Amino acid sequence: MMHLDTLWKERSGAFWNIALRYFRLIGNSSFLFTVVLTLIFGAYYYSELLKVLPETFPGLIVITAITAVVLVRTPLRFFLYEADLVFLLPAEGKLNGYFRKSLIYSFLLQVFTTIVVLTILAPLYQHETNAGTGYYVFVIAVLIILKGLNVIMKWLELHLPAHRSVVGYIIVRLFLTMLITYLLLIQAQWLYVTLSAGLIVGILFLLFLPLQKKYSIKWEKLLSIDEHQSMKFYRTANLFTDVPKLKQSVKHRRMLSALAEKVLPVKTVYATLYQKAFIRSNEYFGIYIRLLLVGLGVIAFVPSETGRIIGAALIVYLTAVQLRTLYPHYQAHVMVKLYPISDVDQERAYRALLIRLLSTQAAAFALLSLILHFNLVEFILIALAGTASVVFASLGNRKKKVKSMN
Repeated sequence: MMHLDTLWKERSGAFWNIALRYFRLIGNSSFLFTVVLTLIFGAYYYSELLKVLPETFPGLIVITAITAVVLVRTPLRFFLYEADLVFLLPAEGKLNGYFRKSLIYSFLLQVFTTIVVLTILAPLYQHETNAGTGYYVFVIAVLIILKGLNVIMKWLELHLPAHRSVVGYIIVRLFLTMLITYLLLIQAQWLYVTLSAGLIVGILFLLFLPLQKKYSIKWEKLLSIDEHQSMKFYRTANLFTDVPKLKQSVKHRRMLSALAEKVLPVKTVYATLYQKAFIRSNEYFGIYIRLLLVGLGVIAFVPSETGRIIGAALIVYLTAVQLRTLYPHYQAHVMVKLYPISDVDQERAYRALLIRLLSTQAAAFALLSLILHFNLVEFILIALAGTASVVFASLGNRKKKVKSMN
């Protein structure tokens, strides 16, 4: 017999037992060293960037926008299984405590993220205003409460049926969150802050709470959200070890695939498979594009030539680390193993694609540096640093593949 009172604790405990094993593997890898090095690099040049910011830079608007996105973005975790559609659905009326614990759990995790982001933004805020540390701590405390309201409103949004769009509700939350955040940051009169806080509470009671009374829980939507959150964690863990539970999300991207086939034609089976896997899989393509944009931002905004060179090399290497899981992408596909192709050909095709992607990234960094800074020496050094990262990452991946085959 299922005990509903202890169900959430059992399921969350089971998840964390698995998660802690993966965290140990991540902790024992060299990836954390790379992340720490990147953080040190970023912190140093962040402080250097603040020194050269023009007086016209809209710092408070930037802080407001970033903070509002962090507060409005509220991923929830429910620890649900597909079988719950059969076994828990009849007991939906008795699961208020279960979902309450899920919301508290999600809120506490996001409080940590919120504090980290606001701590990172603190130097920029101090640069823009004369407010003391005590006031900024107060702002953080108020924004954490606002985060809790966003979690509640997100939960109420999930009650909407499939034919009802949530975009309007998200826009309302975003506008109100930005309004209160900006008023707090500029140290507006308390009357305006109080009125804005009253407005968001009124919207909660008048617009969001009726959704819970009008619509029932949408189990399929909750399951989809849960699976998405699980896959995000498993994709990270899969960088360091094989994760059997990992599922790949795929988009056809027909135009991009057709363009790649014309611009970068491939002649071997595995070269074709890896190219299609990279383009169609959100995990690889999305990570590559995000890191490319981060690297371009480093080249554009880091004031020091040395910082730009080191930053470009680090981004290229981090991209290689993130793309490691592309090599075993077809390991679970039985039909692929039927091809009369050796493991050496597979490894060669993977390395060729990896070198092509990393080289494109390094070339983009070097070209942007030349366009923005008109420094031929810096252009050459960024190109050389990027090339060194490509070679190092390629050789590192090759050693890992040879060791795994032995």
